[in-house]
Amino acid sequence: MVTSEVSKRYAKALLAATKQKGAHAKAFAELKAVVEGFNGDATVKSYFENPMVNSEQKVAAVKSALAGKGLSEEVLSAIVLMAEKNRLSALNDVVHSFQDLMDIEEGVTRGVVRSAQALNDDAKKDIEQKINKVLNKKIVLTYEQDPKLLGGIVAQVGGWTFDDSLDAHLKKLNEELNRRAN
Repeated sequence: MVTSEVSKRYAKALLAATKQKGAHAKAFAELKAVVEGFNGDATVKSYFENPMVNSEQKVAAVKSALAGKGLSEEVLSAIVLMAEKNRLSALNDVVHSFQDLMDIEEGVTRGVVRSAQALNDDAKKDIEQKINKVLNKKIVLTYEQDPKLLGGIVAQVGGWTFDDSLDAHLKKLNEELNRRAN
């Protein structure tokens, strides 16, 4: 995902402030919860995106909505600062940037595995072990069903693509048959 430089700066500052206390994982969870709350209600989202609402009103609304919710001082301050600067629309990107920065610090590579059918836990574990063996990194995979796949899986992890789909096998077979026919 491409994020703006502004989002990266907010995420970097928040990570630096929370990492000193060892609370960066908690801050990330809090930030995600706030974003889900904002995105989950169309009225709230449209209020904060409305250019007719000035920054003082947005700050007051943020403080009122988040008061007593148990947010850390750093997360609350970052969100209030974003409201003051009329940058709450970048909150989703800040979450993504924050996660990207945490992944870099912790040496984690994320990826997506698409399959024709839902995978059981043993299959997921096997896939993770095989990819981990090739990349020699900590990986975090998400799994999606893709009805366009006839069978097999396609895993995209970091800059790598592992294609063990039926389509890929059929293409290889077709190429081999064409080579032998010529």
